[in-house]
Parts: sequence; structure tokens; C-alpha cells
Amino acid sequence: MSLFSGQGPVFWSNRDASGNPSEFHWFGNAPAFTLGLATSTLTHKESYTGNRTTDARIITELTATVAITTDDFKESNLELATYGEGSAVGATTVTGEAVRTLAPVVGERYALKTTGRVSNAVLYDNGSAINTTFYTVDASGIIVFTDVTGLTGPLTADYTIAASREVGVFKTAAPEVHIRLDGLNTATSVSGDFERTIVDIYKARLDPAENFGLINDEFGQLVLNGSALTDTLKSAASAGGQFARFIYLDPPIATFPSASMSPSVSPSHSASPSHSASPST
Repeated sequence: MSLFSGQGPVFWSNRDASGNPSEFHWFGNAPAFTLGLATSTLTHKESYTGNRTTDARIITELTATVAITTDDFKESNLELATYGEGSAVGATTVTGEAVRTLAPVVGERYALKTTGRVSNAVLYDNGSAINTTFYTVDASGIIVFTDVTGLTGPLTADYTIAASREVGVFKTAAPEVHIRLDGLNTATSVSGDFERTIVDIYKARLDPAENFGLINDEFGQLVLNGSALTDTLKSAASAGGQFARFIYLDPPIATFPSASMSPSVSPSHSASPSHSASPST
């Protein structure tokens, strides 16, 4: 792989008892996907030359972060973004729902207490059906009056609610999922195809989305941030390690030496605290 410009679908999966992905789900279009690697360090300064130079540096922590931006607000993404849980809402019929105690106002908007698409809506003023040319009721149950002649209130409504689905917020523990990018390097072609790379993050704990832009003039996006945790079900000595791996589907013909450890072994090669097993949900 030489020059790189990335594209490709991003997937997530729950993890089975062995820590392997069980079934991949597509995030939908994801214009941004980032894996971040960092260290926390402790430095030591000598105090015998008068220059206070740094003469030692040890790593106290290894951390990995993940950030995914998706344009798709489908139910499975909202569950991840809200620690939510989806469920079905049944169809039903409503009779005599209170809408307003006073007379309605032309052009004002009133809302039914619906949980699904509304149909067959009939409004009543003080128990008498209102002329249907006086008002409109849309599929979300929003009422607008264009004529209020003779209406005094109270207003009530009969209507039918269609089946729907809902996602309750903060219903589950923080999700720990396997994340995979099926990467396309659009800067390099191989045999008429893009060069391809798979990136696996074995155990990502996602944070809830910090902000939901629910009214805007642009296309909405969900931004999911989280941490790539140590997967203690995998061996640290394995080729893919315990955090993540890059798989080259189109490896170069030539072989390249791997970065070797410096001959001068420093205390920084001791196990860091971040390699301890984290609690799983």
C-alpha cells in the first residue's frame, strides 16, 4: 500500500462468548471513521548537570479510541447512540381524546397524543362533530384549523393509530461491539479494482451520542465515539494482538522488515495498567 484515500462500508457486531463477531450490521453511509492510538507517559529529569534534561521516559498507559460518523438514523444505529432498546408499538383506536378546552384559533397547531400514523380522525366541539372542511389532520396527528366559526370548545378527537416502533433511551448498558471496516483505497488500483484493506477493532465500547441535530438546514449525522478496549479473550502474542488489526487483502509482492525492538530495553516494556481485563457487560 502506498498512497491512501479511504472509503468503504463500516459494520458492527455483537460479540459471542469467545469474543468473536456474531453477525455484522452495516452502519449505513459513514463519511468518517477514525481509529486513534495514544500513550500516556512519565518522564524523568536528571538533576546533576544543571540543564534538567530528560533522561528517561516510560509508558504508563496505552489507549485506543474510535470515532464513527454515519448519515443513517435507522433503529439499530439509534440503539447504539442512545444505549436504547427498540420495541414494537401496537395499533389501536382512540375515542374522546381531549385536544383543547378553549375554542381553537385559525392557523394554530394542535397535536394528538398519537404513537403512530393517524387515520380516520374526527374532531368534536362540545360533543358535536366539526365540519371536516374546517380543519386538517396530518399523519403525525397535527391539527390545523382554517375556519373556527361557531366553535367554543372543548375539543375532542376520535382516530385510529397504526402500528409503529420506538427506541427507549438509556435502556441498556454501554454496548461493547466488534467494529469492522471493509476498506477501499481509492488512491491505488489492483487488477481493475481498488486496493482493499480490512480493519477489525475487536472490542469497542461506544459512548452515547453527545448531540442530536434534530432540526437543521443540513443533512443530519450521528457521531459515535468510544474506546477500543483490550480483548483479553485474545492472546497478546497472537499475530492480530488484543486491540485491533489491519488485514491487507492485496499484500505487496516484496517483503519488508518489521520494526524491531531497540537493543536498549527500557522499563517502558513492562505491562501497562491498560492491559488488565475490563468488565464486560
